[in-house]
Amino acid sequence: MSFIACVVFAQGQTLFVDNFNYTTGTDLLSQGGWSLTGTAATPNVKVATGSLSYVGYPASGIGNSVALGSTGQDINNAFTNQKTGFVYAAALVNITTAGTGDYFIHFGELTSTTAYFCRTYVKADGTNIAFGVTNCSGGTPTQTYTASSYVLGTTYLLVLKVDVVSGASSIIVNPALNTEPTTGWTTNNSGTTVPTPANGIGTINLRQGSATAGVSPTLTLDGIRVATSYSALFTATGLSTVKAEPLSISLAGKILTVKEVADGSVVDIYSAIGSKVQSAQLVNGTIQLNNLSKGLYVVRVGNQSTKIMM
Repeated sequence: MSFIACVVFAQGQTLFVDNFNYTTGTDLLSQGGWSLTGTAATPNVKVATGSLSYVGYPASGIGNSVALGSTGQDINNAFTNQKTGFVYAAALVNITTAGTGDYFIHFGELTSTTAYFCRTYVKADGTNIAFGVTNCSGGTPTQTYTASSYVLGTTYLLVLKVDVVSGASSIIVNPALNTEPTTGWTTNNSGTTVPTPANGIGTINLRQGSATAGVSPTLTLDGIRVATSYSALFTATGLSTVKAEPLSISLAGKILTVKEVADGSVVDIYSAIGSKVQSAQLVNGTIQLNNLSKGLYVVRVGNQSTKIMM
């Protein structure tokens, strides 16, 4: 391995990217920083063959995808927690079957496995489907649904938006990519839980729904991107070449040392196409790298990044 001291500045607006560029049939858990939400359950979330495509979306047709079923393991991936403003997520989704309505993707507090926001649903309505959203957990939240104008077996671009302070949540399907729409959002304000100011919004979660027959969907999901602005969802990598204060790192074998950064800080490793391939917390100033293929990678801590060549 060799080290390249080339520094870039990661736009704070892009928080997370995963194109599921992992081996088909493997468990997603523990790959790319994905962690278990709540208690263990089966079946596990598996990497599915092939990717979903959507014209103009930067995560279109890259890597593989994941399959979500009607019950089983739920997982999440952490990003830098946000305490103000809005957090957005985009993903491609193709619904195979739908029931009476259950949620499959949402945001969460960084330190919680119960405080959920922008829970995004799908339900069957006749021969079509509708997507829905609830603001948050707590109380007796009810879903707000789109019109039932979507069909099974079609890939849709789904965008989620949550107010970090109030938890108020919105979704939109197949929106324009160049400018944030001012209309067309489906919004929900029900539920009593609001984000804890000390925690903020800090995870994107995938859920396999209720075990009750006829409730939950089965689907393929791909190309997740999380950002603090709508426009950042649709930039190629979320990385710019604006120089910043250097992030000092060194590499010895598989041990990556990050200097002058506090222990416990999250170190994210991205591939050259912007897919997160590893996420770990610093312990004694170091992390151990996964078995990464040879190539160019970006090491990011906070809003600073450094390129390395494996």
